[in-house]
Amino acid sequence: MRILSFDTTNNCVSIALLDSEIAVGERLFVSSGGERQESVTLLLPSIDEMLQEAGWKKSDLDLLVVGIGPGSFTGIRIAVVTARTLAQALNLPLTGVSLLDCYAAKLSETEKGIKEFSVVLSGGRGHFYFASYRTSGEPQSAPGQDGGSTAPFEVVKPQHGTLPDMKIALSASKNWGLDPSLMESLSGTGGTNFIELPELANIATFQGVLAYRRVSQSKFDQAKSLASSGVSEENGRGVLAADAKQSLLNDYPYRVVEPLYLRGASVTLKGTDGKASATN
Repeated sequence: MRILSFDTTNNCVSIALLDSEIAVGERLFVSSGGERQESVTLLLPSIDEMLQEAGWKKSDLDLLVVGIGPGSFTGIRIAVVTARTLAQALNLPLTGVSLLDCYAAKLSETEKGIKEFSVVLSGGRGHFYFASYRTSGEPQSAPGQDGGSTAPFEVVKPQHGTLPDMKIALSASKNWGLDPSLMESLSGTGGTNFIELPELANIATFQGVLAYRRVSQSKFDQAKSLASSGVSEENGRGVLAADAKQSLLNDYPYRVVEPLYLRGASVTLKGTDGKASATN
């Protein structure tokens, strides 16, 4: 399965092309302050360049994956709107992956002994993004593959709040996975075990792998795993049969992918026309 994955929700723009779980191309643009918009403008040209370098055409893609947040209000909006536009134009299935879910999946890989945990990220200005998870006992790797850890599922939905809000919401959680920048300030304020969240490196790559596993597991659960759903050889690679690709379009329509804002924009500006616009 050929996947295009990208994320613009935080202070970097990350893009990845994957063949199933294998990254065949990656780009990462780190920005700060006024450079953010410049980095975002590199998204579409970079996608075209990466496809050319990989020898792929847009018509070769099987799935689009987009980071839906939480993070910058403007960055989330750009990511989701761009992804939905591309999916509609290319007639491709689209799925969204949250940053909290990415860290939860990564944490379950590195800390195999814990069965419940929370993920806590900085939300800026004394606020936090957080959610709580348990492991399901199901293999996180794609059907037919060996290894992998247990796939976490939400038990406390993603939220944005202050420290008192978070302590109440996560009161039942004894293991807190913290953004490294929060380790010193939050240690001793919540659960009994504090774990520094592992680095994701290129977020687009990790969310692409996570999306592939979810899609594969979904098909496996329906007795229609990607490995046995009419794959044939064409132009030297396995491609989804028409009915399997249509099934993906039915299961992952672009219209249902929504941004995970959790909070509103932090700044409201008035343009020359007098209309307000939000940004952060």
